[in-house]
Amino acid sequence: MREDAKERSAKYTATTEEALKHLRRKQLPATIKDEQVGKVLELVRGYVKDASHYKENKPITSLACIAYAEGLLDALKFLGIVDV
Repeated sequence: MREDAKERSAKYTATTEEALKHLRRKQLPATIKDEQVGKVLELVRGYVKDASHYKENKPITSLACIAYAEGLLDALKFLGIVDV
């Protein structure tokens, strides 16, 4: 089964645009707990694993997974929570 990149992109773009419409910034400084960072890193590792799994048969899914992982790592880095 081939993936439709345009359809997939449209879906992710629409859901992200919707999330941005409802986004509300919290007052800073926010408290970040170690277990919260651990959960995000667990998600990163899961997305990397999924990207490897889908690489041959569903390359668009693989690309989406690794993009999620990279985005989460970037967010942690930009917030000064991790060094990459």
